[in-house]
Amino acid sequence: MDLWALVRRTPAPAFDPVLEQQRVTEAVLRSAAQLLHDERGAGEVIAAHCERLTTLVPHLVLAWVWFGPADTEQISPQVLAGAAAPYARDLVIQRNALTRRGPAFRTLAGQRLEPFRVSPRSVFGPWRRAARELGVRSVLALPLSGGPGLQPGTAQRGLFVLYADVPDYFETVGVGVFDALAHLFSAVLERSERSAALARAANCDALTGLANRQGLALMETHLRRVTPHDPPCAVLVADIDHFKRINDSRGHAAGDQVLRAVATVLRDTVRAGDAVARWGGEEFVICLRNVPPATAWTLANKLRERLADTPVSAGTGPLLCVTLSVGLTELQPGEDLAVAVDRADAALYAAKRAGRNCVVQVEQTPPHEPALHG
Repeated sequence: MDLWALVRRTPAPAFDPVLEQQRVTEAVLRSAAQLLHDERGAGEVIAAHCERLTTLVPHLVLAWVWFGPADTEQISPQVLAGAAAPYARDLVIQRNALTRRGPAFRTLAGQRLEPFRVSPRSVFGPWRRAARELGVRSVLALPLSGGPGLQPGTAQRGLFVLYADVPDYFETVGVGVFDALAHLFSAVLERSERSAALARAANCDALTGLANRQGLALMETHLRRVTPHDPPCAVLVADIDHFKRINDSRGHAAGDQVLRAVATVLRDTVRAGDAVARWGGEEFVICLRNVPPATAWTLANKLRERLADTPVSAGTGPLLCVTLSVGLTELQPGEDLAVAVDRADAALYAAKRAGRNCVVQVEQTPPHEPALHG
């Protein structure tokens, strides 16, 4: 059977502009009353209200939404609703010389375009297909915004696209009511971005960009060992040697530079799936999942040596040679991460007593005292 046969066989009700305006207004007002208080994720919220709109307004055969970085090279619907949703499920708009001048990427850039007609002779293949197979005759694309972004150049934008099966549908019914819904969607997306930013800030160390203690706690479920058969997990506590001297002689701004440089070395040396956190002050915790103790010892020394071989800029003085002392242990089955961190911290202090710039490993051997190896 033709993919669109069911859609084409469904008779559209006669178009009554006044009744259509009432339907659209009702759908938008219902959404306005609920959107900003809906606690679900932005995508789920917008999908539900697009579905409501296309259900209440039968001449709107398709509504889709895309949202993401403004400089994206590709647009593909993330939210779909309406009888013609299967048409857009595989729709992909690549940025090129032709599409850059088309409505999708111009709308994504924030331009407000007039509704446009489509027909079996339209310039873009997807429009021809929509007109020929689904009876689409009018399209409206509206810009969405999720706020300025957390850093320069990270602005999030989107577009809300509506397809109708009546020529000049949006001019007849009125663009303003759909524009109001687009503003509501933008508010939902902005709220979602703000919530995500707050969550990242709560779990991230602002100075280094690493996880903080709370962020590391969230990762604990992925690190925890329940039985001895679960993958091993090595826990390292690393401390910058003589960090107080750097702060006292170069100033706290220089100390901050050193902390950022150490964080970069740690993050760039471990694997993408390993956990690295700033534990507090000049102390860091690294969790290496699926790494046995012998390998962890080698990796801990690799971290220490790589930092020692990396001259660090700190203020206006000469480059610094920064070293780490490291305590190492293995997370035991059924053990809380905090207990392993305390044990590794004891090994760290043993490394300090041993002269700094070294690794000391502690083995948990209950019921006896932990055994230290340096």
